[in-house]
Amino acid sequence: MDKFILLLGSLLMLVTQTRAQTATDDPRLAGIDTMVNRVLRDWHVVGCAVAVVEKNKVIYAKGFGYRDLDNRLPVTPNTVFSIASCTKAFTAQLIGTLVTNGKLNINQPVHHYYPELVFNNDLLTNYVTVKDMLTHRTGLPRHDWLTASKVPLSLDSIVYRIRFLEPSAGFREQLKYCNLMYTVLGGLVQKLTGETWEAYMKEKILTPLEMNNTNCLISDLTKASEYSWGYTVRNDTLIKGTLGSDGANAAGSMNASVNDMANWLIALLNEGTYKGKQVLSPRFVREATSPQMSAPSRPRFGLPAYPDAYFGDYGYGWNIASYRGHYQVTHGGDLPLFSSTTCFFPTDSVGIVVLVNKFDATISEIISDCIADKMLSLPYKDWNSLILARQPQNRAVSTSKRRPVGKPLTHPLLDYTGYYIHPAYGTIQVFNQNNTLQAIHNGRAIFFEHLNFDIFRAAVPGGRLQFSMNTEGKIISLSGALEPEVKDIIFLKKEK
Repeated sequence: MDKFILLLGSLLMLVTQTRAQTATDDPRLAGIDTMVNRVLRDWHVVGCAVAVVEKNKVIYAKGFGYRDLDNRLPVTPNTVFSIASCTKAFTAQLIGTLVTNGKLNINQPVHHYYPELVFNNDLLTNYVTVKDMLTHRTGLPRHDWLTASKVPLSLDSIVYRIRFLEPSAGFREQLKYCNLMYTVLGGLVQKLTGETWEAYMKEKILTPLEMNNTNCLISDLTKASEYSWGYTVRNDTLIKGTLGSDGANAAGSMNASVNDMANWLIALLNEGTYKGKQVLSPRFVREATSPQMSAPSRPRFGLPAYPDAYFGDYGYGWNIASYRGHYQVTHGGDLPLFSSTTCFFPTDSVGIVVLVNKFDATISEIISDCIADKMLSLPYKDWNSLILARQPQNRAVSTSKRRPVGKPLTHPLLDYTGYYIHPAYGTIQVFNQNNTLQAIHNGRAIFFEHLNFDIFRAAVPGGRLQFSMNTEGKIISLSGALEPEVKDIIFLKKEK
C-alpha cells in the first residue's frame, strides 16, 4: 500500500503544480492546495474538484488529480462528477417552482395530486403531504434495496411497490431518510407539468443558472465533454469502476461540475437571484434552508459533539446545523465510485462544493470543513488526522481461531431452487450452479456461502439470507434483513 500511496501522491502533486486554473490570492485560502493533496493521498483518491464562492462571485475553483488515470486526463473545474444525493436540493427547489406557480400546495395530502401513490396504511395514504416527503417524516426508512437493479425500475413500478413497504416509525414522529420519497417527487413534477422531471429541471433551474455541463441522468455522465471515471481501491490495487446505466432519479441522479455548482450556490446565497434575475423563489429558498424537521444531534464522524453545536435538523433537501457556531446548510452525496459535499453559510455568504471520484462522502466533507475553517477564520483543526485516526485498521486474522463448521443443509440443493417473490422487492431466482447455490435479483447476481443449516452469507444488506420451511418440512420462503429498521423482508417461494 505504501508504494501505491507514494505513486498516487506524486501524480496528484504533478497535476496540480503544472495546470493553471482559477486560483485566488485570498489570504484565507492559503495552503488549500497542500491540504487537498494531503487528503487525497491519505484516502487514496484519484481526483477531485473544489469551488468556493462568496456573495455573488467564485473566489476559488480548481481540479486535483485525474478524471481518467489511464489516459492521464486531469480534473478541471469543468469536469463532471456524479453529485448523488446533492440532487435532492435541486428537486426541492423544482417543487418550489410549482408552489410559486400555484400548481401545488405542499401542505395538502399528496394523494390528492398523485392518486397512484398509496402507502401501507390509510393514515399515510390520506395524510402524507409533499412537505412530509421533502422532510423525510413519513416514517418510511430507506428501503434502498428495492431499487437495487441492473436495469432501472420504471417510476410507475416504484410508486406501486411503496404500498407494500413497512414504516419503522410513526407518522411525523422521527426523521427517517428515504430516497424513495424524493424519487416519487420526480413523478409528481411530471404529473403536474406534463414534462419529465429532467426536462423541467433543465428549463426552470439549469438553463437559467447557466449550468451548461450539468445533466440529470446517471447514464448521461459519459455524454459530458469532460467527465470523471470513478475509482476504488481493493487489495492495494486501484480499480477503475464501471459507470452506472441508471436513468433519471429525482433523489440522486444528477451530474455536475464545480463551476456549475458554484452558480447554484451563488443563487442560494442571494435568495434565488443569479446575475440580476430571480431564478428561484426567495420565500422557498428561505423555507428550504430553515429547520423543518428536528433530527437528533449526533457527533459528526464519531467525534465528541461540538460544544457549540446547538442543533441538527432537516429542511427540504438540506441538513441544517450549527458548525462551530455558524449557521450551516449542507448535504452530502454517495453513489458507488463518487461522493460529494455541497454546503453554504447563509449569514456568512460563503459556499463550498467538493466533488470526488471515490465512494466515501467523509473525504469530501473533510475537505469542505477544512475550507470552511479558513473562510470563517476559525481556529485550526486537523480534521484529516482526527478522522483518519478513527478509521478501522486492517488487522491480521488469527489462524488459531477458525470459524466453527456449520451444521449441514436440511435439504438437497434442488429443494432450494426456484422463484421467491416479495411484492415490493421483486423476485429472487435461486438456482444450482456447479453444486453451489446462486441467485439473480433484478439482473444482479447473488452468490451464496453456506454458514449453518439453511442460513447463507450473501452480498446483500444485512449480509445473510435464510431459507425457511413449513410444518411439513418444505422450503417455502427466503428472508433477510434487507432493511435493518423493519422486520426481515420475506420472499415467498412460488410453486411451479
